[in-house]
Order: sequence, then structure tokens, then C-alpha cells
Amino acid sequence: MKKEEPVETIIQSLQGMLRDGTLEPGKKIPSERILAEQFHTTRGYVRKALQKLEFYGVVEIVPQKGIYMSSIRAVVLDALMTNVTNFDAFSLVDLIEARSHLETFSAGLAAERGDVNDFGRIQAAHEDFERTYEAGKPTLDEDHLFHLEIARASKNTVLQSLITLITPEIISMNRNFREDAEEVYKKSLTEHENILKGILARKPEAAAEAMAYHMEQSKNRRMDD
Repeated sequence: MKKEEPVETIIQSLQGMLRDGTLEPGKKIPSERILAEQFHTTRGYVRKALQKLEFYGVVEIVPQKGIYMSSIRAVVLDALMTNVTNFDAFSLVDLIEARSHLETFSAGLAAERGDVNDFGRIQAAHEDFERTYEAGKPTLDEDHLFHLEIARASKNTVLQSLITLITPEIISMNRNFREDAEEVYKKSLTEHENILKGILARKPEAAAEAMAYHMEQSKNRRMDD
């Protein structure tokens, strides 16, 4: 069973307070100090939990005034808090599956909507990936930068935000994945080249197909490891 982290436990405790009516939509909630004492934890963990909830729109932190629950319905706040805690429990295969659809759509849009500057950034990211590989260094960060630049070129801010949101989690989960240098060169790098070709040629279908193939092969390499 997954061991619960302090921040996750605090969020669940706040969710319990929402459910029993102690916390109400639009109303001020106790200070960090009071919550830390109540939950028998540190203010640092409470602050991290509140910042995370603020990011997802569950609470609003108003400087010099305090912390307030969002004014949306309690049932919606409850669902949001459940999603926040579940996000940390996502499996790698679930993330890759969701990411595959986002990335494939993103590549097609990038080929259709990207401008010269977008294409230049994608090309540069690809070249960084290749140089890092040739230097014998891990290419994980360069790999994700390539994908983030494609998302940026899609001109869809929601799509870009979703891909950006899950990228840190995927990077974290992949840290211990042992990349085989030859496989990276022959497969990942070649797959990136095919995606890049489709985008630069402004062929949405070709770019999307190349990305879908890359996502499937990437999943297979990690799941079979």
C-alpha cells in the first residue's frame, strides 16, 4: 500500500472538514499555524498543501487577509480535492496513455499552426537532444523540452497547460529508467526526426502519426524494461 505523504494527508484532512461542514465555500479557513497544530504537523507542510490547493483553484490565498475556500459548490470542491490527491497516485502507464493522446493532437496542431519561430525552437530542442546523446549524457530533460516546444507551437493554451502539468510527474517517474544509448539513438532520436519532418513540412497527419508511433514505442520500452 502506498504510504501517504504529509501534504496528501493534510489535503485529505481539509477535505474531511469540507464534508462535515467545518469548511464552507467562500468562507475563510484557519491559519497555517492553527492548521499545523490541529493536524499535528509543521507549517511548512501545511503551506505546501495550501499552495497545491490554490494551484487547482480549491482555495484562494489573499495576502494580509487570509485563506479562503473558493466560492464554487462544495460538491465540486470535494471532487477537485479528490483529483488533487489522486494525481500523485497516477501510475506511469496511466500517464503515458493520457499523454499519448495529448501529444498526438499537439503534433498535428503544431504542423498546422506553428510559425517560423516555433519551428526554430522545436528544431533547436531536437538538436540539443542529439548533442546531449552524443556527449554520453542522459537525454530525459532534452526529450521533454522537445515535446514542450511542440505543445507550445500548437497554439492551444489548454493543451499546452495539460502537457506541462503532467510532464514533471513523468520526468520524476522516469528518473530511474535506464536508457540504452544505442536504443536512444536508433529509436527515440529517429522517432523525433520523423515527428520534426512532419511538422516542418506542415503535414498534420504525418506529424500526428509519427508522434503516436513514438508514444507507443516509448511506452513499450518502459513497460518492457
